[in-house]
Amino acid sequence: MKRSKIIGLLIILTGILILFYKEDEFYGWGGYVDKSWENIIISFILIAIGVLFVKKSNRIN
Repeated sequence: MKRSKIIGLLIILTGILILFYKEDEFYGWGGYVDKSWENIIISFILIAIGVLFVKKSNRIN
């Protein structure tokens, strides 16, 4: 496997782990704080970057 493909797969795996990560919520100054949208956005960005790395490694071959 190419190095960029391995890196891409690790980034995708990290994105999936962040997607299923459950952080405790809390009450802040503005009310109830839930970090689920932040986790979804971060995991989507990581998965997209990982897919680009994997496609890059397939295009080089």
